[in-house]
Amino acid sequence: MKNILLPFEYAETIPHLIDCAVSLAKVYKSSISGVAIHQRIDSFIAQEGSIIFDTVHHDESISEVIKYKEKFESHMEGLVLKDKALSSLNYQWLSEELQSQKYLGDLSRVYNVVIISRPYQELQSASLSSIQTILFDGGRPVMLIPMNKQVEIGNEVLISWNCTTESSRAVFAALPILKKANNVTILTVEKAITDGPSGEEVSKLLLSHGIESKAVSLEGDEKKAGEIILEYSKSINADLIVKGAYTQSRLREIIFGGVTRHLMLHSDLPIYLVN
Repeated sequence: MKNILLPFEYAETIPHLIDCAVSLAKVYKSSISGVAIHQRIDSFIAQEGSIIFDTVHHDESISEVIKYKEKFESHMEGLVLKDKALSSLNYQWLSEELQSQKYLGDLSRVYNVVIISRPYQELQSASLSSIQTILFDGGRPVMLIPMNKQVEIGNEVLISWNCTTESSRAVFAALPILKKANNVTILTVEKAITDGPSGEEVSKLLLSHGIESKAVSLEGDEKKAGEIILEYSKSINADLIVKGAYTQSRLREIIFGGVTRHLMLHSDLPIYLVN
């Protein structure tokens, strides 16, 4: 996780997202890049497995970008001054313009992970669109951060396993995090899975990478799976959920809801999503 991208849609999220990114950067010796993304959604046609963009021109004030950049650099400088361990931290602001979500999708392809605020009801549309852009157009992992006091991430990790290809990708993408975790739990909700390897088989896989883990299976179905995952995560004091994103059809989840959407909108824990 050497390269972390921080796209900012809302100025109030900047300090906490930076704190979380810096916490990870200290562990993985990462560099951090910041960029401002406009809150309006690029017009697009959503198709199964792809996003076709029709970028709309927005006459955004340059003063917004200056405000974001100054807040980013000021907070970074303050953290570096307070902590000598950050003296070699490499960080940069990428653009003097307010960028589109298409730009975000393209840019994310050269970063190990993109850290972004978890969607909230009043911020929901733009944030959800940005997350989907990174996952589908950029093809990169997204770490969703709730706006609370938690900064330390990745000590107690819960893997939400439903036997899908997306879940497998999430596990392999998260290996650097899992290797440094104190405890790893693999949770399967019994009636919310497809055909495929069990949680116990995932545990054996992780052990081959030197990672000890525990497989747990709970009763439940697709409708309750999101609630079950969040409740169990809290019961074991997890500080990160690893999950394959949109393991159902993406359009189906957008229209009817699903586990990914439930976690994105309701989790008080960071979520590491991979499609």
